[in-house]
Amino acid sequence: MAEPSYTSQAPFAEQESAVLVICCSSNVFLPYTQEFLAKHLGLEPGSYDLLAVPGGPQFLLLTEYLPKFAWVGHRWVKFLVERHRLKRIIVISHEDCAWYSDERFVPQFLQKLGVGRSLKDRQREDLREITQALHNLGLPISVEAYYAEKSADGRVRFVKEA
Repeated sequence: MAEPSYTSQAPFAEQESAVLVICCSSNVFLPYTQEFLAKHLGLEPGSYDLLAVPGGPQFLLLTEYLPKFAWVGHRWVKFLVERHRLKRIIVISHEDCAWYSDERFVPQFLQKLGVGRSLKDRQREDLREITQALHNLGLPISVEAYYAEKSADGRVRFVKEA
């Protein structure tokens, strides 16, 4: 039997969760997202299910352009909500998300459709559409959406979307 590389300091404790957080996996914003979840929403690490992927919850809107991404994302969300009996989903997008500017994932012609709108406006509109898409899954959940942005004082602030 192989020697362990590492053993946790705390003993294993299985916790129930009622919350799913869907956010971007960006190493730049993830620490601030975790701080927001703990300090503002009272969700300590281990008290929620985390789905962190490039672009965050944006995959839920790609049904026509990247249908396999959307299909898998919808399956993940349904699985987690049903299997873990989740009641609340929190979706978070952030400023300067590289996913939005990469034409491999958001085709150039789609980016051009947003002419006259800032990336921030487009992301915030997407958050509203994502909220609706999650409700359309027919799951017994509440959904909250937040947009993370850099503030003038060099901090990150989270703005709740309607």
